[in-house]
Amino acid sequence: MAVCYTTWTVNKHKPIEKLAPNLWRVAGIMENGTRRIMSVIRLADGRVLMHNAIALDEAEMAEIDGWGEVSGILVPNAFHRMDSRIMHQRYPKAKVYCPGNAVKAVGKATEVAGSYADTPGDATVKVRHLAGLKENEGVVEVQTDAGPVFVFNDMIMNMPKMGYPMELFIGPSGQASVPRFARWVWVKDKVALRKDLDGLAAMGPVRVIPGHGADIVEDVGRKFREAIGLV
Repeated sequence: MAVCYTTWTVNKHKPIEKLAPNLWRVAGIMENGTRRIMSVIRLADGRVLMHNAIALDEAEMAEIDGWGEVSGILVPNAFHRMDSRIMHQRYPKAKVYCPGNAVKAVGKATEVAGSYADTPGDATVKVRHLAGLKENEGVVEVQTDAGPVFVFNDMIMNMPKMGYPMELFIGPSGQASVPRFARWVWVKDKVALRKDLDGLAAMGPVRVIPGHGADIVEDVGRKFREAIGLV
């Protein structure tokens, strides 16, 4: 797979889901069949952050533009950069942020302004690295009217039951989980990561948005803690 698209490319995707006044979501499918999720988050001052950007049809992009000025493009890790260049070309005034350890890789796709530690936030939105991962991935904490929503990428998945060989790498599937490949490759301090995730669980999330798979929206606390237990 190429580092990124160089011309505006719209792949299959579902309509924008307006989950909350400050949080929208889009489920997309890439050319190779990979499913992915974009979260669009509105700060209190009206600025908009795109997490795991996905190019949409013009009418949908215009709807986002009408919602607020896109000021930040969040590339969630070194592998999720396919739409980063074309989205940055569309919004040249926006700044691109990614986990600290992904800056070099993402920089091959487009100019990077800083790491997650530099991302703007406010009382309703916080973008940060997850502990114990050497700045390979992070989380976006969004305070909605209904309660806290956490936006993850590859550290939390909720994929349907998969067969071999995919199950070996992304399993356990059929449930919310911290997938095996993430534990093998990115987790450097299990105790620190578990403490961090336990802290998020204690906040009482009403929804968890994974990078791949269905959102966790029912019995969120229990399912999220079961995923954490795999660390």
